[in-house]
Amino acid sequence: MNRNTQLATMKLVPLRGYSYRISMRQIATHMRQTMALGIAIGPELAFAGGGLDSATQGATTFKIWLYSFLGVVAACVLMWKGAECWADRAHWSEFVTMCGKVAAVGSVVGVLAPYLWNMFS
Repeated sequence: MNRNTQLATMKLVPLRGYSYRISMRQIATHMRQTMALGIAIGPELAFAGGGLDSATQGATTFKIWLYSFLGVVAACVLMWKGAECWADRAHWSEFVTMCGKVAAVGSVVGVLAPYLWNMFS
């Protein structure tokens, strides 16, 4: 019941016309070209978008939207956990822990983020 088996090696055929070897010099050249194009186009795009005043106003609008969204989400999370505790599906200690977590996240968003924003502006 022994079968005669022979091991054969498979030879790979190289594809012609395809070169997958990219040198570091080519990568550096493409990066330099991309950076030069970005620097050349950048000021025009900033002026077309309204300049720095428009960007500052957009960032302020986003900040107000983010704070209101996070406030609504925090209130919903606390109401959900409070309803679970009221229905005896969770302990009140979990509610207190959740209040601490919401306060910690709120302090990061309310204190640390504006501090970092003012540091870079």
